[in-house]
Amino acid sequence: MSNQNTSTGYLVVSVSTARTAIPLENALVTVYSISDTGSYELIYNVRTNRSGQTAPLPLPAPPVSNSLSPNQPFPYARYSVRVDYDGFYPVTSSDLTIFPDIVATLPVFLVPLEEFQNTGEPQVRNFPNHGLNTTKE
Repeated sequence: MSNQNTSTGYLVVSVSTARTAIPLENALVTVYSISDTGSYELIYNVRTNRSGQTAPLPLPAPPVSNSLSPNQPFPYARYSVRVDYDGFYPVTSSDLTIFPDIVATLPVFLVPLEEFQNTGEPQVRNFPNHGLNTTKE
């Protein structure tokens, strides 16, 4: 994680079955930071509540000043989230962007495993380039 992450952003993960039919209590949510070199560092291992949500998770983010003028470092921090729940395919969401002083909500919809299947390949969601014009120092 960059040493320039001196502010805090927040992430709430909301886990349910497909099409938000049923919130999933006690789903395992694992959050990793992604460094500038692409390495992952474990930040949180938490469980969802009765509503299928995590508490707001504070995450290091760059200062707001990074987004106020050109030629500043990236105005966001990058994270990856994996969600596991027995009987469902795991889901990994990569390259989430967290901005300072903002609460981001990540909806995760889990699909049940097929009958007699114990585990499944994780479904991976990569977030496309957000189109921000930024320059790294």
